[in-house]
Amino acid sequence: MKILKPKISKEIIRQVPVSKLDSIIAENNYNIIDVRDQKGIEKQGSIPGAINIPFDTIERAIDKNHDDFNPIFKNDGPYLFCCTGGVMSYMAAIKAQERGIKNVCNLDGGHSAWLKLTTTATI
Repeated sequence: MKILKPKISKEIIRQVPVSKLDSIIAENNYNIIDVRDQKGIEKQGSIPGAINIPFDTIERAIDKNHDDFNPIFKNDGPYLFCCTGGVMSYMAAIKAQERGIKNVCNLDGGHSAWLKLTTTATI
């Protein structure tokens, strides 16, 4: 019996601090990919300009030969992946990087950290 080992990315995904997100949104120089499902977005809202590609569809969205290919992946990025807490988006960023997508990073702490930062800043 052959034991399959999971593929592990040897690359490190750069973490973008939530404190930089407002300037990233204003400058509009990143493709922001939100990998949460629709429930998560309805519950927490979304980052302005973010494109929703749920985590369970990310591999198909990246695959140029798949019917679900998302043309956002035709350009050179940079891509900022985000989710609720930063874990699923990190895994999505690894998947993207392993499939040849360049200039990939992850929102450190995710959407929750950004909400906390913006809520704290307005109090």
